[in-house]
Amino acid sequence: MHPDLVTSDLALLQRSRLPLAIERAQSKLARVEADTSAAKLVKASQRAKSVAQRVVWLQRAASAWARPIEAVSACRQGCSHCCHIPVTISHVEARLLAHASGRVPQEPTRSVRINDDVSAQRLVDMERQLQGAPLSPCPFLRAGQCSVYDARPIACRTLVNLDDDDLLCRHAGDSTAKVPYADARHLKMFALMAQAGSSYADIREFFPGSARAPAPIPLTKPTTATIG
Repeated sequence: MHPDLVTSDLALLQRSRLPLAIERAQSKLARVEADTSAAKLVKASQRAKSVAQRVVWLQRAASAWARPIEAVSACRQGCSHCCHIPVTISHVEARLLAHASGRVPQEPTRSVRINDDVSAQRLVDMERQLQGAPLSPCPFLRAGQCSVYDARPIACRTLVNLDDDDLLCRHAGDSTAKVPYADARHLKMFALMAQAGSSYADIREFFPGSARAPAPIPLTKPTTATIG
């Protein structure tokens, strides 16, 4: 962890760090052994009987994929820098979060619907379109901790910083630095295909305001540098 820095000093340090961080990320990925259960969980998602069940299986696959990468990453319990950046989730994931938190999701004012035109470029375009909002805390961030960790979206499960510390994750004012995140586009693509016709928006669009802790409600049926 770094002490508080003047915004301009932090931005300069981040620009200087990035080339080394990318080298570190590539070196770490060369040593990581993939968790073979991730592929099995993706296959299990394809046999699910509902869209919500498919998404749950894919969330488990995302966690399995990320587990060995997290072991060599900068990510640590109690670090919540990434809980202030835009997070794109689907309408299905919003319903899963509603079930876990007891909150009622709102209809987004700014969203994108993905039909059958699923492609890597479509994923990039969607995230670029939805991730232009200013930095703000996730509505489920409470005392620096995720209050819905077990139900967190795929975007959160796969966001892994492969540098050695949190320098590049820190926020220089309202801007963010490039971070050597592990490349999870293949999992995000599976999720898009599993939810064709679903709408996507930032998590704050579905759940405006800060986190609360009411009783659960019944579940209804239903960019950045990347290294990989």
